[in-house]
Amino acid sequence: MARKKKTFDRLPHIDDETLDKIIKKLEEMRDESLEVVNIHRETDRKSTREDSDVGDDLDKASQDRDREFNMLMNERHLRRLKQVGDAFERIQDGTYGLCEGTDEPINRKRLMIMPLAKFTLDYQQQQEKMMGRAPDENIYDESASFEADDD
Repeated sequence: MARKKKTFDRLPHIDDETLDKIIKKLEEMRDESLEVVNIHRETDRKSTREDSDVGDDLDKASQDRDREFNMLMNERHLRRLKQVGDAFERIQDGTYGLCEGTDEPINRKRLMIMPLAKFTLDYQQQQEKMMGRAPDENIYDESASFEADDD
């Protein structure tokens, strides 16, 4: 069944084609995170049942390490699910793609690469400098600027 195309008149700073691509990416991120969370739940249930069958201390340490790693991944994907949900809410209320610090439009190329972005690159760099964190040179490479013209 074909997905009904939604139009959002309240997002004049993002064209329909770009918005459709962003929505698709957000849906993929949501689906991936839901899958990881569901796998974690099932793995956690199995490991809880298997805890009584633990062999030696090395086996227990290995199981504890695996459980901790799974919990970290689960927490990461739960946070991502919240961020994706927040992005869909911003799409619905017409604020998606606007910097939360300046209300300026976020460059569409940045949104295509990072659909969860809430800030323009300039504003984010400015905030990181104020917080005493120097931006990683590899992340903010001038040659890969997000602020290039919007073809």
